[in-house]
Amino acid sequence: MFSKLTTKIALHKAGLGNVSLPTFPKSEPNYTSRNKGDGNSDRSEGGGFQNPLANISWGVPKALESWKTPPPPPNPVREPPQVGDRAQSNVKLKFPAIDGRPCLVIFLRYTGCPFTEKIFLAMRSLSNRHPSIHFIAVSHCTPTATNEWVKALGGAWNVDVVVDQSRELYALWGLGISNWGHVLHPRNGYNQYLLGKKEGVWGSVVGEGGCRWQVGGAYAIDERGTVKWGGPMKSVDDQIHLEDGVKALGFGGESKSGVF
Repeated sequence: MFSKLTTKIALHKAGLGNVSLPTFPKSEPNYTSRNKGDGNSDRSEGGGFQNPLANISWGVPKALESWKTPPPPPNPVREPPQVGDRAQSNVKLKFPAIDGRPCLVIFLRYTGCPFTEKIFLAMRSLSNRHPSIHFIAVSHCTPTATNEWVKALGGAWNVDVVVDQSRELYALWGLGISNWGHVLHPRNGYNQYLLGKKEGVWGSVVGEGGCRWQVGGAYAIDERGTVKWGGPMKSVDDQIHLEDGVKALGFGGESKSGVF
């Protein structure tokens, strides 16, 4: 009983207070190992290699799924590139860019995150004002979830959206898995409330494949493939001023578009 109460408290602190704990039907026996030589044993005798999760009812499966630590990317997480470094290139994200333009790239935490939504909308606005810059948003959610999220926000406009489900691009740019302080700091919840209250950006359902522990980031890369600005997000609510990246590429920035 106490362990169940403790679990409920932990879920509430993690923002999952509406998640129902898994429950087994009372008629379901405990699952124990089946005797290898007993071919007549059945579930009513408490044996067998039955799936212990088969009859569990979860309140919000997708929300819980997004809290799980994801499998590691296919390549090691590198050190984040510094200003002046050569940009890491990949078949899905090549530098220098093929079209010869400088690039501003954001790596989304996950689709559905309100802070991610704010940054994406700011990039989309900048993409209309600076056609000489190639704007790119990278998502690790599934293609379907990413497309639905972008569509719900009114489209990508002049932003190219790249899907990186394996998170190999994230790892290439030094963006790994965060810690509890990064995600669950009390300030994050307060700033999330302010973002919704002041600007109406409340976020949405976590996109399929999304992981709340994934670190986001933003980088500006010039036409020669050199990093001119950027780095990983220091916290979930980190203020990313994309105009600073635009200025670092030699273009005039305007009003700040950070999260706050």
